[in-house]
Amino acid sequence: MAKHRINTFKPAKKTRPQVHPQTIELTIESLADDGRGVGRHQNKVVFVSGALPTEVVMAKITRVHKRFDEAELLELLETSADRNDPICEIYEQCGGCQLQHLQYAAQLKFKRSKLEKVLSANSASAISVAEISADDRAYRHRARLAYSDGVLGFKARASHNIIALEQCPLLEDSLNTTLALSKTAIQGFLGDKARAEVSFTADRDGRVAILIRKDGYVDIKRCEELSASIVAPAFLHSVIGSKGPEWLGANSPLQYNTANSVALRYQAGDFTQVNGRVNQQIVELCLKWLAPQAGELISDYFCGLGNFSLPLAKAGAEVMGFDAGEKMINSANQQALDYGLSASYFCADLFDDTAISIPANCRKVILDPPRAGAKALCEKIAAHKAVTHIVYVSCDPATLARDLAILRQAKFKIVEAAMADMFPHTYHVESAVLLQR
Repeated sequence: MAKHRINTFKPAKKTRPQVHPQTIELTIESLADDGRGVGRHQNKVVFVSGALPTEVVMAKITRVHKRFDEAELLELLETSADRNDPICEIYEQCGGCQLQHLQYAAQLKFKRSKLEKVLSANSASAISVAEISADDRAYRHRARLAYSDGVLGFKARASHNIIALEQCPLLEDSLNTTLALSKTAIQGFLGDKARAEVSFTADRDGRVAILIRKDGYVDIKRCEELSASIVAPAFLHSVIGSKGPEWLGANSPLQYNTANSVALRYQAGDFTQVNGRVNQQIVELCLKWLAPQAGELISDYFCGLGNFSLPLAKAGAEVMGFDAGEKMINSANQQALDYGLSASYFCADLFDDTAISIPANCRKVILDPPRAGAKALCEKIAAHKAVTHIVYVSCDPATLARDLAILRQAKFKIVEAAMADMFPHTYHVESAVLLQR
């Protein structure tokens, strides 16, 4: 009789990066993509949070890796001319911003250089990069705060802790006002032990919707009491628990201006671009690039509520929009109907190549994917010979570089590009690229 051996193999545990208390002096050479300063010590790259190019710093090694180390800034020995004082009192604790210590003009230069690097790798000729920006303060029309142990605020840097928030200089005034007036009531509603997420969303008219997602069941009576305590023009939109039914207020939709005199209707929780003024400029530029003609078919992928497609349809184009969210698609179809526009929207998983459809007579497309990019879609477009014009709106330079390489293999060439600062004081880069073949 054969013997059966018991498999006692246990996979080796992943080793954690070593912590080394060494203090070193570094000259910072550049900024990494995530905004940290980059120096070298004994021919090894060291990333230093809060350090800027040309600065000489004293730093403490906090994590040791095989190819690089991470360090904490201890002291500035020589200071960059581009350094300035942060505009927020909790900047060094909060995880929301990474570049407030860098002058805003230098932030724009840094972000533009990130896009230029991507473009140079995917173009035989130099591409001039336009710049889109607006105010670097009071630009966010929505914010998502965390709540735990009686504290309402933003997540701390590199931690799950919560930093209590009184005001944020990046939020629109109406959001800061609503936060100040409703914070005590929300804390009383949630109590000292609850864990929740509280979203504030302001529309073009100054109305502010509050949406609460919490652990456990929703107490309908207490929701009604909280709703009655919120000071207008703010209102409690909904309270959603992890168990049981939700509470939903009787609220009219919010309004969000896009371009070409189109206002999108949306509800709290729907995706809208956080920076309305920069978004309008991006949409206007993309309309100029696509130059829609009367009756011309244009496809909009990752269309959302119709941020690009409704203005395109109002300019005379016939638009087909595709995205994964059924609720979003239904809303976009209803808005096109209400505006009397020739735009139709369809549900599709745009990360599944079998679900992607490109209309046979479509010559122009626009796509605005999430940070994961649009690899499957770009491969489909590359093989669809009728498509001659693409506008690619990106929020991640790495996936943009990958997808541009796919399109370049299909003979598409980069014609124009723009860096849009959708998120001032962070390292995030939004961009728009026009390609033709």
